[in-house]
Amino acid sequence: MTSLTLDPFRSLKYLPSIPEQIDNVLLATGASSSMDYSIVEMIQYDPAMAMAVLKVANTPIYGYSGQISSLQQAAGLLGPGMIKNTVLRIPILERFSGKTALSVDYMQLWIHSGIVAAISGGLGRLIGEMESDVCFTAGLIHDAGVIALSTYFPAEFAKTQDFADKNQVGLMEAEQQVLGFSHLEVAGEIMQAWGLPLQLSQVILQCAKPAKNNTHWELAGIVALAKSFASEWGFPSGLKDIASTERGGLLDLLGVSEKKLDQWEPELKKYAEFALDTMKIP
Repeated sequence: MTSLTLDPFRSLKYLPSIPEQIDNVLLATGASSSMDYSIVEMIQYDPAMAMAVLKVANTPIYGYSGQISSLQQAAGLLGPGMIKNTVLRIPILERFSGKTALSVDYMQLWIHSGIVAAISGGLGRLIGEMESDVCFTAGLIHDAGVIALSTYFPAEFAKTQDFADKNQVGLMEAEQQVLGFSHLEVAGEIMQAWGLPLQLSQVILQCAKPAKNNTHWELAGIVALAKSFASEWGFPSGLKDIASTERGGLLDLLGVSEKKLDQWEPELKKYAEFALDTMKIP
């Protein structure tokens, strides 16, 4: 087991984003009118930018500390100027590549996160009695712990991947064996330190295996189901064999029949296609 603990993650200020996303924001800042109208569109599929904006929106100065659970709520509260100032402080992933070879395909992870967000939001609308914006945001940031762990501590993360390969186990089991905690717990620590709503951290902590006796189990089940669809439709995270609840178990949990899901699938695919087009990632 390595000497790394969860403590350093509490002091992180930002998660890094991919260069393509940073470039999109930098280009847009040159045209203020464009920036006003497109800033939310540009960041709505970027987990690092979404986390930064949520962090600012949940600070006490805005009067809603620990209450802003969706990127859409945060954007409405902050306005384009503050959002722009926030995202321009986000570091670029390339600056971390000098530490050691980064072992994650971040382009693939960003696309996966955006697709999961879109499907989660769609499922929230279709299932009903769910806040689709919160579903969307939870789906977008569900792998925040992977981003933090693999970029700030790439050597330790690489050890977990090696362990998973050599012992033929899932990534989270490997993380527990090598580190003593998983990337889900990393995300939980960051969210708590940044003052994000408990709702979001509870969903992330259980989205690999949601259970009905847990708080916010339905939202966690939606994210897990969205992950399943994203992988099935050709947009997996690229991470090594993260064990998750079987599709049938998720449907039982959410009270959704296979027939109903088949009826929803064309609409969910449209949400995914729209996300892919909007992300503008080559």
